Amino acid sequence: MIQKTCLPVLIEARTSLFLVGVFFASALSAQLTTESLTVDGQTRTYLQYVPVDFDAVEEVPLVLCFHGGAGVAEDQLAIGDLRDTADEERFILVYPQALPDPNDGGSTNWQVVTSGDLPFTVPNPHSDIDFVGALIDEMHTLHGVDLTRVYAMGYSNGGGFVYDLACRLNDHITGVGAVARTMYAESYANCETTHPTPVVTILGTNDFNSNYDGVVYNGTLYYHSSDEGNALWIDENELLPDADIVELPDLNISDGSTVERYQWSDADGCRELTHYKVLGGDHDWPGAWGNMDIISHEVIWDHLKEFDMNGRISCGPLTVDNAEAGSWAIAPNPAASQLMILGEHFTSSTPFHIFNAAGVRCLEGTVASPRTTIGLQGLASGLYGIQLNGETRMFIVQ
Repeated sequence: MIQKTCLPVLIEARTSLFLVGVFFASALSAQLTTESLTVDGQTRTYLQYVPVDFDAVEEVPLVLCFHGGAGVAEDQLAIGDLRDTADEERFILVYPQALPDPNDGGSTNWQVVTSGDLPFTVPNPHSDIDFVGALIDEMHTLHGVDLTRVYAMGYSNGGGFVYDLACRLNDHITGVGAVARTMYAESYANCETTHPTPVVTILGTNDFNSNYDGVVYNGTLYYHSSDEGNALWIDENELLPDADIVELPDLNISDGSTVERYQWSDADGCRELTHYKVLGGDHDWPGAWGNMDIISHEVIWDHLKEFDMNGRISCGPLTVDNAEAGSWAIAPNPAASQLMILGEHFTSSTPFHIFNAAGVRCLEGTVASPRTTIGLQGLASGLYGIQLNGETRMFIVQ
């Protein structure tokens, strides 16, 4: 049986945040509450934020944000505050709280997998998977959240947990973003997905806790490398093997790090994996500390919000059109520095042109092979179309 109670968030926490100048709009904290839910006979708690002027007739997404090991929900709110974004883009925001782990001295850890001798893997008397499943159901009952748009993100141990949610609770989770953690070996070995699952990973190359190259101790693999984890999601989502790689602007030259973005897509741009490689980055939440060129929670949301359980939301009509034409495809979509044209029958020069949203021709050339790469460096961000063989495909330049 599941029971629920609702309490106002602690006044002390609000006052402290106000005094340090982090939050100064009383309307925000007025909608932040501490909720509790009884699952499997245990009381579970979480912070909940309902966007300003929320109407129960809205069918909005749900965003779950998981704290790191030995942490609390308020920690994650402090480093990954999405309340303004929830107001502007309309979603319910939840920061769940882990229970003390009796196998790790009472630290508040997320139970990532169900067996093993690694911390967070020895079975506990509670199930965090059951908790999250019940929590999603509760948000749907109370607020009518869109069950095709449930996203999860987490830091460190919380990042490892969202990988496990994407694998073991895939029928409830649309997509995930993991910061400062690679995949646990058991999660990796037992991952099963039932729908296109967008994933965003953010990891520093100098992370002392979540090694970029994985962790092997006494011959036992505990954590897979970042590259191995990305390869799993490329396979699960049936993506093309080559990434679109972009060096992001070094907005803060004093943080000792820079960021490369790797993006994999399927031929139609309807499925996606994005990896932010923080060169010189440590065990950080970029945007809160460490690298300041990206804001982790914002870039994760910006990617995941484009997807529901069927893949990229905008692909609905595009997928039908492409299936009917059946002659060529483009990837990735959205694109950054380059766009690939894919078509097995292109063996001789075939002209193409790219036009912007106003219909102005911006770029032209020829396709003469089954796989042609077009440089987009001269194009501003926005919506474009490419015309080839009497057919048109629309794409976005970021």
